[in-house]
Amino acid sequence: MAELTQWVLESIRAHGPFSVVVGVLIESVVVPLPSPLIIMGAGAILISPELSWAGALSPMVTRIVLPGSLAATVGAFIGYGIGFWGGRPVIERLERVLGFGWTDVQAMEVRLRHRHAGWILAALRAAPVVPLSLISIAVGLIRWPAGSFAWWTWLGSVPRCLLLGYLGWLTRDAYQGL
Repeated sequence: MAELTQWVLESIRAHGPFSVVVGVLIESVVVPLPSPLIIMGAGAILISPELSWAGALSPMVTRIVLPGSLAATVGAFIGYGIGFWGGRPVIERLERVLGFGWTDVQAMEVRLRHRHAGWILAALRAAPVVPLSLISIAVGLIRWPAGSFAWWTWLGSVPRCLLLGYLGWLTRDAYQGL
């Protein structure tokens, strides 16, 4: 894991916002890569320590938030597709491993079929503690419309990237030795 962390941070140093996009896309597919690592690392590396909070906002948005939220939205469609096209047979086959079954999926679908469901999805995306790939798979399973999924995923990814970018910027000293 240390080697992977080092590779991500070196890539961000060398390639800037492009590495944020690639890193977030890789994280969408490869679960062992911790999702906050990329955005926090970018905040530590790409935003000047001399800037004030307000002064850091513009480069934070252009170098981290926009590339990161765009990549998170595109990458979320991998899990969404697994849920959408794998559906019930995959859940029934993996029920013991997953810890939930098709009846649980149906119950979740009922809860998410109300007018505030989009805000729930955005809030789950914004919370840096919720596994993003599981959210995407679950939303694909209930066959939420792809356009709505993209909008609410992006909307939730923006505050997540902003929060994690600022946290990385604030804790940049921890990244200096890496």
